[in-house]
Amino acid sequence: MVIYLHDNRNSPPKDFIQEFATSNPPPKSLSEPSFGLDSIFGLCLSSFAAPLYLYASLKGKFQVWDDVLATIPDEVFHGPALDVGCGRGLVLLKVAKRKQKLARGTSDGSIYPAYGIDIFSKADQTGNSPLATYQNAVAMGVSANTVLHRASFTEQLPFADGVFSLLTSNLAIHNVNREGKTVAIKEMARVCKPGGRVVIIDLCGHFNDYKAVLLELGWREVKIELVGFKMLYGVLPCQILTTTKPSE
Repeated sequence: MVIYLHDNRNSPPKDFIQEFATSNPPPKSLSEPSFGLDSIFGLCLSSFAAPLYLYASLKGKFQVWDDVLATIPDEVFHGPALDVGCGRGLVLLKVAKRKQKLARGTSDGSIYPAYGIDIFSKADQTGNSPLATYQNAVAMGVSANTVLHRASFTEQLPFADGVFSLLTSNLAIHNVNREGKTVAIKEMARVCKPGGRVVIIDLCGHFNDYKAVLLELGWREVKIELVGFKMLYGVLPCQILTTTKPSE
C-alpha cells in the first residue's frame, strides 16, 4: 500500500518512533504513560470553573475516547489510521492498542499501523514533544504499531489520497484560524478512503464550519452532538463530529 504522496514515496517524512527506538543510547523509559495537561493558558482562563477543566484534561477525555472507539467496528481498525494533532498520543495510542489486539489474532500482516502527526506545540499541551509521544508508546507497549511524523494540518498532509480507514482528532483543529481549519478538514477528507470513518472532538463553536466543508465536498450524514459533562473545559463544552466518506 502506498501511504505517502508520490513526491515523498522514496523518502517519507521522519518516523520519530523508529528514530528513538534505534538510537544509542535509547531514551529513558516510563513505567506509565503521561499525557500532561491541555493548555495551561486555558486552565488559567477557566477561573472558578478550573476543576471542570482539570477533570476533563486528566480523566474525562480518556473516558470519552474509550467510549467512542468502542463503538467503531473492528474492520475499521484493519486499515491505516491517522490521528491529526496527536500531541502526546492520547487517541493515537488508544487506536494503536486496538490494532495490536487485533493483530494478535492474525499473522498475515493485514493490520496496518496507527499514524500520528503534530507540530508538537507546548502551548497546546504541556510537555508536548515527539520524545514524550514515543515514551508513552513504549510504556503502553504499542511502539511497533505506531508511526509518528512532524507535520501541520494547516498544510498538505504528506499522505496519498484515500489511504486511511479511520481519522481522528482531539482538541486540535480549533487552535488555528478559520482558513487553517478549512485546510485541515479538506486534508482529512482527502486522505480518508471511501467508506472510512472520521471522528473529531473539539470545543463548541467550530463545528458548523467543519460540517459545511464536508457537505461542500459531497459528504452526507455528518453528525454533530454534545460530548457531555466529561469534557467541559471550564465553561466551554465539547462536541463530537462523526461521519463516513461516501463510497465512490
